[in-house]
Amino acid sequence: MDGNFVLGVDGGGSGTRCVIADLSGKILARGRGGPSNPLTAGADPAAEGILDAVKEASMRCGVEAFEVSIMGIAGTERLSGIEALEKRLTGFDFGRLCIVSDAKVALAGATGLRPGVVVISGTGSIAFGLNEEGEATRAGGWGWRLGDEGSGYDIGHKALIASLRDFDGRGPPTSLSEKVKTALGLGDLSELVDRIYNGDMGSREVAALVHLVREAACEGDEVATGIMEEAGEELGIAASAVIRRLGLRGRFPVALNYGIVNCRGALRASLERTVKRGSPECEFIELRFPPQVGAALLALQELGVKVEEKLLGRVEASYGALTEGSL
Repeated sequence: MDGNFVLGVDGGGSGTRCVIADLSGKILARGRGGPSNPLTAGADPAAEGILDAVKEASMRCGVEAFEVSIMGIAGTERLSGIEALEKRLTGFDFGRLCIVSDAKVALAGATGLRPGVVVISGTGSIAFGLNEEGEATRAGGWGWRLGDEGSGYDIGHKALIASLRDFDGRGPPTSLSEKVKTALGLGDLSELVDRIYNGDMGSREVAALVHLVREAACEGDEVATGIMEEAGEELGIAASAVIRRLGLRGRFPVALNYGIVNCRGALRASLERTVKRGSPECEFIELRFPPQVGAALLALQELGVKVEEKLLGRVEASYGALTEGSL
């Protein structure tokens, strides 16, 4: 297909999503691929995840060349990570290719390019913000070995620890013990040692246990509820650090992108409570667009396209039409 198009990509430890748009803001197609965080998946599998997503979208609309491609990829904060991915992204004419933080595209999508703060809790976690002067900063996002408090990995890891403490009698009883044992197909919780140290349980697999904690918390399990509340507080602390560093005051948006965590109970209440202590007038908002659409908006902006409400309405309508009954 001839014409001018942009590509928006969002990728992390749980998977990759992309959209292709024309310069009017119409979303033409979308695609998905596997994990694309080079720190946790490796550079080659990460590039494969991105290319799989782009191939799927390209096949749907016939577009293989782009004026600008913005890719928000977790784990690429350092130049070495960006360069490692760039040289593996072949097979398409990406035009002006820019690999940025997944948090940057998440905020762009959440607010429709407005200043504010986004808090992400997927396999990993990070808070990212932008003020009216165009200054940006982040807090967290250091990876599962150094932090990622409040992330799916952090919650899943704490579920494993709580289960073992219950098993030993060192901690309070919790329904997480039986849930973990059943979910992992263990005859006994002591078998966790082999699964963690010699088996196939990496950060992504541990993060996938978050649904057990969410389920147990909804059932009234005090240990699980405590884990979710602690996660929310940690995410709130990260958001508050971003707010202070950017000097945000008064009424500004704070968007919550939960990814695999997807909890609106104890975690969200704790997060909001923590942020509101220092920023009582901030407004918690739902995501206007997903991060991959945010990446496409940034690509349009990079081309000099004026991203106004009329264009955003076109994005909204076209993306909504694509999502009905698909993917």
